[in-house]
Amino acid sequence: MNQFKNAWNFYLNHWQYFALLAAPILAIEVFTAQLMIPMGDSLIETPEDFADFAAANGKYLVILGILGVLASVSFIGGLIVAFDSKVCDYSIDPMAALFQGFKKFFPLFGAYILSVIAVFFGLLLLILPGVYIGARLALFPSFMMMENKGVLDSLKLSWEATDEHGGTLFGLTLLFILITLIPSTIFSSLLGPGLTQIIILGIFEYAIVIPWSYMYFSLYQSQKNL
Repeated sequence: MNQFKNAWNFYLNHWQYFALLAAPILAIEVFTAQLMIPMGDSLIETPEDFADFAAANGKYLVILGILGVLASVSFIGGLIVAFDSKVCDYSIDPMAALFQGFKKFFPLFGAYILSVIAVFFGLLLLILPGVYIGARLALFPSFMMMENKGVLDSLKLSWEATDEHGGTLFGLTLLFILITLIPSTIFSSLLGPGLTQIIILGIFEYAIVIPWSYMYFSLYQSQKNL
C-alpha cells in the first residue's frame, strides 16, 4: 500500500499545479456536459425533438468533441512531463507540459486506442481480466514521453515492465476504480442534475486520476533506476 500512500502524498504536495494542468480539459468537459443536459432531462422525447436539438447544438458538440479529444490525449502526455518535472525538480509551465503531450498526440492516441481494445476484450471475458490488462499497459505514456518510444513498443515495454508487479498493480487499480465509482455514485444521488453536479464530479474525477496516474509513473521510474 506504500505506492497508494505515496501517490496521494505526491498529489497533495503539488495539487495547485495539477489543478492548472487539468483546468482546460475540465472546462471543455463541463461545457460539453452542460450542453448535453437536455438529453438527460427527458426534454428530448421524439425524433423531432432530437432533430431540433442536433440542428441547434450539433456544430458546438462537434467542436467541443474534437477539442475534448485533443485536450484529453494531450493531458495524458502532459501529466508524464509534469510528474517528471516535480520528481526531478525542474520547472515547466502547466500549459507547456500540455503542449509536450499535444506534440505526441497521434502516437499517444494510437496506443490509447489499442489499450482500450485490449481492455475491452478482457472485459468480455470478465471484468477483472480487463482491469488487469489495463493496469499492465498503463505505463505506455511514460515510455512514449520519456523515451520517445512508438505505439507498439510502448505497449510492449509496459507489459514487460509490469511482469513482476501484475498482482500489485491489479489490486491498486481496482482500489482506485472503487474510490472513483462509489463516491461518484453518492455525489450523483445527492446532487440534482445541473451545472453544480457536473463541476463537482469533474473536479473529483481529476482529483483521483492524477494520483492514480502517478502511481504508474512511479513504477516506471523505479524500473528505470534499477
